[in-house]
Amino acid sequence: MTLESTERLRVEQELRQALSEEAIRPFYQPLIHLGDGSVHGFEALARWRNHKGEFVPPSLFIDIAENAGLITELFDQLLRRACRDALTWPSSMVLAFNLSPTQLSDGLLGQRVVEILEETGLPPERLEIELTESAVVKEMNCAMRVIGDLRRIGIKIALDDFGTGFSSLSQLANIPFDKIKIDRSFVASFETNSKQMKIVRSIVGLGQGLGAATLAEGIELESQYKGLSLLGCEYGQGFLFAKAMPASEVAAFLASARSEWHLREPFRRTA
Repeated sequence: MTLESTERLRVEQELRQALSEEAIRPFYQPLIHLGDGSVHGFEALARWRNHKGEFVPPSLFIDIAENAGLITELFDQLLRRACRDALTWPSSMVLAFNLSPTQLSDGLLGQRVVEILEETGLPPERLEIELTESAVVKEMNCAMRVIGDLRRIGIKIALDDFGTGFSSLSQLANIPFDKIKIDRSFVASFETNSKQMKIVRSIVGLGQGLGAATLAEGIELESQYKGLSLLGCEYGQGFLFAKAMPASEVAAFLASARSEWHLREPFRRTA
């Protein structure tokens, strides 16, 4: 326990230095339209390469940032840079950005997001904020206030890790969201597990019934891509398409994606 505490303190000190140097950068994983293979946008994922040239696991430094009161500074830095990067993409593409559960209690969050959008010039309708289902369920009142503030200015809301937060249908009916992200744990086994298949089909049907888009996380196999498309899932992301990449590689990816994915024969749903 002493060693772990000492290590966390060391990482926290390095994290403070990294924030002062703005050394933590967003990497981008593409969001693919499963119907035709076109690029819908990118999700920004925090990446930190320390002075040794090693990547620090996001699960470690984000947890430390939350506990050390540094998450707001980290969020603002990353969102500001991501918005500027998104302006270099085609104007039809969205930027998906994760919100930390601890930020749900931040009464000034909406105001800061508006200020960053005004500063960078990114239209609000191109920004999609992701909230985990478990965080929304746990902090329902705070989440509803934050969601309301963001949606009023045109920002879309995605419910992340769907199916793992044990929310009730009555709760879902009261949450104004625009997209459901199907958790990767379902995607990994829905082809071989009939119960998982039924769950994925039900989530897609729920999204269609509520007028919300569905996106599947963790697509790694061509068969998963095809199966999800045939089930009616609209969007997907995962290593099959690309890993998260630095901003400098996005243009090259988009150029190659136009020939590799967009020209594919779309999968057709069967009755």
